[in-house]
Amino acid sequence: MKLLSVMATSALVFAGFVAAQNCGPAYGNTYCGVGLCCSQHGWCDRTALHCDPATCNRKYSGRDSSCRALLSTTTTRRPTTTTSNPPTQTWMTTIPHIDVCGRGTDNIRCPGAGVGGYYYRCCSGNGHCGPKNGEQSSADYCGTGCQPGYGSCDPQRPVPPPPSTPPTVSNDDTCGPIVNKRCPSGQCCSGSNFCGTGADFCGAANWCQVGWGTCQR
Repeated sequence: MKLLSVMATSALVFAGFVAAQNCGPAYGNTYCGVGLCCSQHGWCDRTALHCDPATCNRKYSGRDSSCRALLSTTTTRRPTTTTSNPPTQTWMTTIPHIDVCGRGTDNIRCPGAGVGGYYYRCCSGNGHCGPKNGEQSSADYCGTGCQPGYGSCDPQRPVPPPPSTPPTVSNDDTCGPIVNKRCPSGQCCSGSNFCGTGADFCGAANWCQVGWGTCQR
């Protein structure tokens, strides 16, 4: 009779040990027994506190437990990726206040202006940005001696067509395809894209721009 009493007591102790076993990563990644939930504090049991779906540890809960069953209803949310397009290159639509560029000029780079950045795009071997207009040759700036790293170096690039909209008459002395302005009557559009009179503006030697003002050639 005493032996039976000892065995019954041992069974109760063992049952209490199983019901109160620990679980989870803090306890050697131990899993709860069948039907037992692993609480947020790492204890196995069937109580509402242990099986609270908001806090229970689903991974370490036992098979057939209410907490373990939540794993099958959990939806894995895949991270969303956002594809962004590279920023569109924009070019100056005003006459650049720049001429020198390259080595020995605090690393000044030619900005590119007008349609596709064709004008003022290359830094010549002499350290000047160009071509400044459609009269100048790209080879003078973008060919032999062109300084890569301070602008483009593409002498074969064709001159772009004039703007599709008709030019306006200049009221600020600027002219040419970059600003799409024509000089007032009697004035010439120089190679530097400014209106004026005299040899510096109207002569072929200074690339007077035919079509953007008067030229004396």
